Amino acid sequence: MKVTSVSFQIFSHETEDVEKIKNALNSFLQDFLKYANISENSTEGHYGDKITLIKYDFQGKISEKIVDYLFSKLDKADLLYLVSTIDSRLEKSKIHIRIDKQKFIAEGKLYLRDGDDIIKIIISSVGGPKRVKEELNKIANRAMHTQFQD
Repeated sequence: MKVTSVSFQIFSHETEDVEKIKNALNSFLQDFLKYANISENSTEGHYGDKITLIKYDFQGKISEKIVDYLFSKLDKADLLYLVSTIDSRLEKSKIHIRIDKQKFIAEGKLYLRDGDDIIKIIISSVGGPKRVKEELNKIANRAMHTQFQD
C-alpha cells in the first residue's frame, strides 16, 4: 500500500493529564518523532470544559514504516478484527483506526476500540478502496507472521 500520510489524533479532556498522554505517544513513536509535525489546540467543550486536540502528523515515505510498525504492535486478534471490519473503517483511500486511549497510556500497547476515549489513527494512501483492502491483507499477514517469530 502506498501510504502518503499517517495522523494520530487525541482529544484530551480537562480532567486528563495532557503530558501523560503525549509522553505515552512520544515513547511509542520514539523512532519516528523527528519526522512528526506535532500540534496542540485547545477549545471549549459543550459544557464549558477545556478540550485539547493533540495531533501527530507524518507525511511521505516514513508513513509506510509507521504503518508497518503499527500493525506489528497489534495482537493477532485485533489484526484479524481490523481486516474483517475494514469496510466500516474505509473512507475512499483512508483507513480510520481507533485505539483504546486509557490502555495505551497505562500499558503502552495498542488495542482496537470502537467507541469513545480513543486515539484516532488515520492512514491515507493512494489506489482506492479495493487496492487498500488488498494491501491491508498483505500487511496484516506480514505483521502476523512477524509476531509468530518473536
